[in-house]
Amino acid sequence: MITLIKGSWVVGYDGERHRLITDGEVAYKDDRVIYVGRNYEGSPDNVINAKGKLVSPGLINIHAVTSICITHFRIDGIKNGGTLADRATTMQNLSNPINHLDGDDLKTSARFSMVELLKGGATTVGEITAFGTTGFQPPVEQPEEFVKVASNLGLRSYISHPYTDMKKFRNEKGETEYYHDATAGFKALDEAVKFVERHEGTHDDLIRTMLFPYMFDACSAELLKATRDKANGLDIPVHMHAAQYSGEYYETLRRYGKTPVHHLHDIGFLSEKTILTHLLFTSLNPQSQAPGLPQRDMRDIRMLAEKGATLGHTPLVWARIGLGLHSYAKFKEAGVNIGIGTDAWPMDMIMEMRSAVTTAKLMEGSRTAVTAADVFNAATLGGAKALGRNDLGRLAPGSKADIVLVNLRGFHTALVDDPIKSMVYFGNQNDVDTVIVDGKTVVENGKVPGVDLDKLVKEANAVNQQWKARYGYEYPDSFDPL
Repeated sequence: MITLIKGSWVVGYDGERHRLITDGEVAYKDDRVIYVGRNYEGSPDNVINAKGKLVSPGLINIHAVTSICITHFRIDGIKNGGTLADRATTMQNLSNPINHLDGDDLKTSARFSMVELLKGGATTVGEITAFGTTGFQPPVEQPEEFVKVASNLGLRSYISHPYTDMKKFRNEKGETEYYHDATAGFKALDEAVKFVERHEGTHDDLIRTMLFPYMFDACSAELLKATRDKANGLDIPVHMHAAQYSGEYYETLRRYGKTPVHHLHDIGFLSEKTILTHLLFTSLNPQSQAPGLPQRDMRDIRMLAEKGATLGHTPLVWARIGLGLHSYAKFKEAGVNIGIGTDAWPMDMIMEMRSAVTTAKLMEGSRTAVTAADVFNAATLGGAKALGRNDLGRLAPGSKADIVLVNLRGFHTALVDDPIKSMVYFGNQNDVDTVIVDGKTVVENGKVPGVDLDKLVKEANAVNQQWKARYGYEYPDSFDPL
């Protein structure tokens, strides 16, 4: 069946870059785009009137939590909870891991998060979790549930079974130390590989996989080298949280005498299929000057660019707590590929693009250092490049029919001079009208067919509050209760 979309604006792709087509049209047949331009001459079976709407390639959320995590609400600080366990408690928790969510709670959590991802404009997601356990790996039921929910909702997803081989604990002096169990780490890696072998390319290729050594400082060099070897053999991407905290940065200097990026470069971990998320603390950050190097040294950034690695950039979650990337403009100028992710709730890709461009301007003190077009490219072409997909993140004949219709007729977006700027600077997920993945409509008129959104919100809130109570988290109130 051929469907024709007639939009006020279409973001087409000319083989090298995005191009804007006013009063444009996109035709797709089954799961592939067959025409982008004006005045389609074929005979469509279905016509979608997208007047007043931007017809965009599907957005690629390169790093997004697909399970509820109560720590999202620590934005204004924390009163109780979240402290590092002592050694005895850590060893007990490793012997008998406590899972944060399971059963119906896990199902509700995954469903809520993935519905939010679709409503936020994502057609492809690089899935992460809040790890979800006190052990070295979560129960395999967790990523298995993510596969079920993503495939049922029609969300194109790269899903992983995360793992580590080190665990932080607080020693008797109150200092941070790490417990290392190489055997447990390799066992977890084997489980992750089995997950890949079960699910890579399943559900009509809607589900693909990655390897996910969860956190740089919680993974030994030996585990990371083994991960790289396994990923090369499987020809799949690797993603990892890296250089995200100052404590992690200085722990790396203590262990290896190098920055996290420099260490990863030297052990052969970096490649075109490596996605490193956050990278706040590099040799470029004036707060994390590398030994023997001047402030704001570009060495880490050049290493990333030379190896073709991707920065998974999630600016909003860090801006909320007063941190930012040093700096988007410098990464871009050096030739580092950049993808955009929401990380935590809400999974609003339009808001995230706005956060990326505004924080980048602040960091550089420049209006033009980074533009709306830059972050839109990152949220489409950058994500596709990170995943090794030349059929995603663009609208051109032969590309996947992953399409988002963004309504620009709202009062807050109605004065349109440039639709990309209007969307990025003034829009939000409520403007996402229609989402099409693999040629199937999965969001229509802002709603997900077959999902009772009010009921799902109620269930998710209950899970969130139960988890908060279970682990003793308390947050400061904005105002004293009456």
